[in-house]
Amino acid sequence: MRVVAIEEHYSTPELLQATGVDFSWMADNPHDRLIDTSEARLADMDAAGVDVQVLSASGPGVQVLPAETAIPMARTLNTSLHEAVVARHPDRFAAFATLPMGDPAAAVAELKHSVTQLGFVGALVNGTTGGRFLDHPDFDPLLEAAAELDVPLYLHPGVPPKPVLGAYYSELPHPLSLLLATTGYGWHYETSLHALRLVVTGVFDRHPGLKVVLGHLGEGLPFHLARIEDTVTPLAGHLAKPVSAYFRENFWVTTSAYFFDGPFHLTREVFGDDRVLFSVDYPFSDNKRGTDWLQQLSVEPDVRARIAHANADDLLHLG
Repeated sequence: MRVVAIEEHYSTPELLQATGVDFSWMADNPHDRLIDTSEARLADMDAAGVDVQVLSASGPGVQVLPAETAIPMARTLNTSLHEAVVARHPDRFAAFATLPMGDPAAAVAELKHSVTQLGFVGALVNGTTGGRFLDHPDFDPLLEAAAELDVPLYLHPGVPPKPVLGAYYSELPHPLSLLLATTGYGWHYETSLHALRLVVTGVFDRHPGLKVVLGHLGEGLPFHLARIEDTVTPLAGHLAKPVSAYFRENFWVTTSAYFFDGPFHLTREVFGDDRVLFSVDYPFSDNKRGTDWLQQLSVEPDVRARIAHANADDLLHLG
């Protein structure tokens, strides 16, 4: 069975240096695996049975950099990824663009260039930019461009803004403070709030063709969506549809690093089998663990095939 994994990260020494990102505090430091986009990565994919990775620059990407740095670095990252990786192994790799979100007009230009000139399948955005969510009017041209190009935006978590870090996590011991603010808990719920803001501000009424992908089995939304529908929809009369309808029509969710049967089956129930896509979250999660879990899932063969590759093929126009 063909397996496509769509939230798979890479970086470069230049990007890590510019953003000051340090992974040494993590139990399994992913640094070397992150910057390898050739032999070792392909060998790891082969050993686990991953046929295709859709690559994206690891967070925060260039979003925390000033525009004069972020704009040329995004172009360099995207061009180099295309020339050195995707074009050399077109049957093994595809890519989401890195965007200089601090300059929304430049982000639109980079998305269009990456999709139309480099063949990228969308873009990945890491949380807020300068405290602004994607529903901010400044980003409306970007949302419009993604809808017109028929490519999704992968809404990936980002480090919470400083006021949130200070209020929620400042008195906790390191590295638990950073862990709880990010991958351990906090950024999942900030991302689900980000997605909910897109809905209630009418983004999808303005751009009905916009497609958004959420990782980590929907960032908690499958558990909360019934409650959200019950409480929010009655006060959202300005929207054309119930709140839950937008999540089922404009969103896709991936399994990235959430290889847990109970949450998976709830996500299937809430979003439907056509909206769930396989992801590993490599190298922050293990390829073999992901594919072993995929193979043991108690689902019909056609459902497993949809999750493994067919839904990604349709959404990203792969194959």
